[in-house]
Amino acid sequence: MKYLARLAILSLCCAGVLVAVPTTSTDIRRIDFKNFQFPWDEDMGVVFSVPKLWRWIDPLPDGRIRVVRGIHHFYERTQDPEDSRRAPLISVDAVTYGDLDGDGIEEAAVHLNYSPGGTQNWDFLYIYKLNGGRPLLLGVLESGSRAYGGLVRTSITEGFLVLDFADAERRVGDCCSEGYIRVRFRWRDGGFHEEGPQERGDLELKVK
Repeated sequence: MKYLARLAILSLCCAGVLVAVPTTSTDIRRIDFKNFQFPWDEDMGVVFSVPKLWRWIDPLPDGRIRVVRGIHHFYERTQDPEDSRRAPLISVDAVTYGDLDGDGIEEAAVHLNYSPGGTQNWDFLYIYKLNGGRPLLLGVLESGSRAYGGLVRTSITEGFLVLDFADAERRVGDCCSEGYIRVRFRWRDGGFHEEGPQERGDLELKVK
């Protein structure tokens, strides 16, 4: 009888250990950002206001677009097929993961590229964390256009959101740049704030 009692206690202790092990049910990598609704306002895609520098959008967009298989087309179903091929579109280019708020849980930085239908294009970076198992938008960054401060690389290192932007002073035409400007952002006080000196370096030419 004592043996059975001890066995029962041991089973409960083991069960407690198992329950305490973190699960992946709140892993943000489970979110399919290629089939997802992103906040969006119409003026974010206005061609005559093509951005020259990067900025955090405030207030956050309150409209919505849905990407399907990584693409959202800005056209009506009734439009001519030829017009639809030249219509503006959003593409999900990359997702970068890392802990940005120091809680030991990864956030996601989702890189979107916007093309108004011509040779111009620029980028947006959406930062999400999980809150109650659902993605919560922390911020949206709008970058410059291509050689003029366009977003070329994203990483998350030691709690910093590290972004490389095309250096306009080293641009080659309107398409690209031979250099980057590296900027580090820290999440604090409900927003992303630049910290530390900006760095410059060489960049391989890429034409979008």
